[in-house]
Amino acid sequence: MKKLLTILLLSIGLMSPSYADKEVAGEAIRCSALIYIQITRPEMAGMTAGEEIMNRIYAYHTIDGTDMEMTNGQIVAAQTEAITKLSQEYIKGADLAEEYRHCVYWMTDIAKFINISEYVSPENQTEEAEAEEMTLFLSAPTETSVTIFKNPIETWGQQVDLGFASWASQELKVPYKEAILSKVSEKFE
Repeated sequence: MKKLLTILLLSIGLMSPSYADKEVAGEAIRCSALIYIQITRPEMAGMTAGEEIMNRIYAYHTIDGTDMEMTNGQIVAAQTEAITKLSQEYIKGADLAEEYRHCVYWMTDIAKFINISEYVSPENQTEEAEAEEMTLFLSAPTETSVTIFKNPIETWGQQVDLGFASWASQELKVPYKEAILSKVSEKFE
C-alpha cells in the first residue's frame, strides 16, 4: 500500500507544472551559493538552515522523473558551479545586491511556509515520507512575496561585499581568490 501511495504521489508530481522547474532550480542554487558565501561571516552563521532549504528547493525542482533522487555530491557540485559563476560576475562588477535581497526574502518565505522551526526531516525516511517532503518543497513559494523592502539596496550591496571579503579571506581554496580580494578592496576604498 505504501509503495502504491508513493508511486501515486510521484506520478501526480510528474504531471504537476511545478515539477522539475529548471528556472526555479537555477535561482535556488544561486541563492544557496550566495548564502554559502555569507555564512563565512561569523555573524551570519545562523543562515546555514537557509542554505539547506535552498539546496532542497534546487534538488526537488531539478528531479525530472527519470531520477527520483539527487545526491549531496550532485548538489555540492551545482553549488560550487554557482559560486564560481557568482565570483566571476562579482569580479566583473556585477551588482548582486538585488539578487541577494530577493534570495533572503524568498528563503524567509519558504521557511515560514514550511514552518522550518518545527520541521524535522528524519534520517532514515520511508518512501512515503520522502514523497511527502518532495510535495511540501515543490509547493513552497517559488519567489519572494515581498515587494517593499526595509533596507536600502546599498545595505544589501555592502552585505554582498562583506560576504565575498570574508569568503575569499579564508585559508580554504577559493576560486578567483586574489581577484575577489582586489575587487573588494576597490569597493571599500
